[in-house]
Amino acid sequence: MSSFKTTLRAVCAAALSTMVEARSELPLSSTDPKASLKEDTEVTFDPLGVAAVLHNPRANNSAAMLYTQSDHGIFTWPHTMMIGGTLPAMKMLVDHLTEEMKSTHPAITMCAQITTMLPVRSDVSGSVFRELPLDSSNAWLNHVVSFKASPKPGNDFAVVCVDGIREDVHVRKQRVKDTIGSLRWWIATLTLDLISLLNGLMMVTGLVMGVLVADIWAAVLFFLYWCHWLGTMLISFQSMVQKDKPHINKDERPRYAIYQRKEGGTVIFKGRQDQLEDWARSTWEYRPRLDKNCLHWMWITTGTLSAFCSVACMVNMRSYMQLGFLGVLVYASLAEILAIRISRSLQKKAKGDDIHEAYVLESETRSKAIIRATLEIKRTCRLEGLNWIELNLLPPMFVFEEMQKVL
Repeated sequence: MSSFKTTLRAVCAAALSTMVEARSELPLSSTDPKASLKEDTEVTFDPLGVAAVLHNPRANNSAAMLYTQSDHGIFTWPHTMMIGGTLPAMKMLVDHLTEEMKSTHPAITMCAQITTMLPVRSDVSGSVFRELPLDSSNAWLNHVVSFKASPKPGNDFAVVCVDGIREDVHVRKQRVKDTIGSLRWWIATLTLDLISLLNGLMMVTGLVMGVLVADIWAAVLFFLYWCHWLGTMLISFQSMVQKDKPHINKDERPRYAIYQRKEGGTVIFKGRQDQLEDWARSTWEYRPRLDKNCLHWMWITTGTLSAFCSVACMVNMRSYMQLGFLGVLVYASLAEILAIRISRSLQKKAKGDDIHEAYVLESETRSKAIIRATLEIKRTCRLEGLNWIELNLLPPMFVFEEMQKVL
């Protein structure tokens, strides 16, 4: 029993000496730890991360112009990483996964959504066609459709001759050079290219900065946006979606299509039977190829990932990297406005200096406006042979019937 007690005392003494030695070597606090809050005075821009995924109709229009490239050869449309610029890609990916009509490609759906169908009354093909599509391929007509009316808009007419609605791109390119000069055309196209290249350079700069400051969230975000921009650049070298070319017999008889605006004013499209029929029957088509399919899936995948990371990464990024990303969005949004102005100017110049258009404004009555539009304006736009009564644009009264015969 005494030997057991002796052994126990020896063990306890050894343990006590070990504890004393450890306490003397380790810097243990003699007081209990207390929790405290650290005040963070750094400015952050987390809530502004949603700006990248806000709905923006201009982004939808820009993405459709990227896919169509209707004026490829005259200029290349630059789709920028603007506010909401990645949403069209994400929507197309969702359409691929959920669309019930597999025969309609999501790219065609996107282009159709930004196409404005103008309700018209026409004598084209026996009054068969009731709508005309207005889209990026004929955007040079926008200024005619949206002409400024007089205080009496109900009696205002805008007449435009649309012969050559689908001219060869080489003819239009040469016409641009003849109209504004080769130097001004080169400067305009270079500006559009630099808008896109500068946008990509911003993405690369953000990626490098994120790596240098060890901000993994910023590096991932800018890398995904750079990949999406790269896909945009590769797509811009071709037309992913094109207008189909229906077989139409040649017919040079003059025909008319009349669009009455809701806000007042009447737009009259004058052209050959075959040209107006071609316009009315035109639809978008996507012809699948391996390279086009790869580019399409690259663009919508990187765009979707960029949209998700815009919010997730912004919350964790450093404040100055957040500010840099927001600066990229603002630049891209403003650059798109400049790009659309340049592109529309080039589209108009592609039709030549003298677009065959005329305006009849400030007429006291509608009948006087009809007389002026038939006799007064330039000869190429005069409304010769237009049957107003047959198209239900004038009541079938004797006085109007006689007026038509005289005109």
